[in-house]
Amino acid sequence: MITISATKLRNNLFNYLEKVVDGETILIQRNKKEVAKLVPPKTSNWRDRVTITPKLLVDPDELIKPIVDIWQDYV
Repeated sequence: MITISATKLRNNLFNYLEKVVDGETILIQRNKKEVAKLVPPKTSNWRDRVTITPKLLVDPDELIKPIVDIWQDYV
């Protein structure tokens, strides 16, 4: 984590933004008090957030079976 003053950030904004893109967290201070924090964005891939695997209510073979064959089983 990098700690900088707001003035230093203002003077070198694009350099610090590149560091954030590279994964660095930047703590911004004004009068030696923390006022903000720049952090890299979280991953936006929804597959990374899914924790439960969906379960099928039917046999996978029935999903590709012609509908006529399925109805014959019930008639």
